[in-house]
Amino acid sequence: MSWRPYAVQEGNTVTGTLLEWPDLSDAQHTPRTALAWLPPSYHDEPERRYPVVYFHDGQNVFDAATSNSGEWEADETLTRLAGEGLEAIAIGVPHGGERRFFEYSPAAIPAPDLPEGGGADAYVAYLVDTVKALVDSSFRTRPEPEYTVTVGSSMGAVVSLHALLTRPDVFGHAGLLSPAFWTGGDFSLAQARRSPTPPGRVWVDVGGHESEQPERAKAYVRDAHALAELLREKGMSERVAFLADPQAIHHESAWASRLPAALRFLLGGAAKG
Repeated sequence: MSWRPYAVQEGNTVTGTLLEWPDLSDAQHTPRTALAWLPPSYHDEPERRYPVVYFHDGQNVFDAATSNSGEWEADETLTRLAGEGLEAIAIGVPHGGERRFFEYSPAAIPAPDLPEGGGADAYVAYLVDTVKALVDSSFRTRPEPEYTVTVGSSMGAVVSLHALLTRPDVFGHAGLLSPAFWTGGDFSLAQARRSPTPPGRVWVDVGGHESEQPERAKAYVRDAHALAELLREKGMSERVAFLADPQAIHHESAWASRLPAALRFLLGGAAKG
């Protein structure tokens, strides 16, 4: 088996190369189709190696046709950033369907009325040992943590932080868009408080209308603010970026609009290396 061209639906303009690897799985994770976007210069500069951005909920990242409610427009954004000199390989890792919450949740006992959690350690191991191993063996990557970024929204942001804190030997930077930290009670904030300070960059953002439930919407904002402040107190200073959009909702369209700024910050000078 090998990476094969991915047919983007009509109307979605892609510059660069978009590939897919079907049925990527391990003993604990169901088969899913991973997507890889290669930057415009990839085939023209055969000696060059690239940073890699790993997106969770990968079926929503490049193509609206595979998403339930729209896409992140990551390929369009990465194409524009390439014009600014920021180029990176992007990998979309789809979630496990009904097991999404379990896979992305580090808290074994989540908030009331939520499904079972606690699968984040195994998911991060899958991401490292199966997905990243395949990517690094397939493409000209820069595999070191300072060139490896993990990005997600909602529960994908929760597992992105978990990956950054538990595997700093692999992931150097994290983009946390609309993190749903409330789902694990105080787990994520407590984990960030007791863990070593991440050496790379962390992007945190949140909207003012993340939920139709007022208390839950407040929890999104409160926890995002709290994490950004905690990381600054731990000495990250300018290596933390925080953005609050009072009008933004919990939706792919909101994350697509904030993705360019997030990637500019997270890639920084790494993509030019």
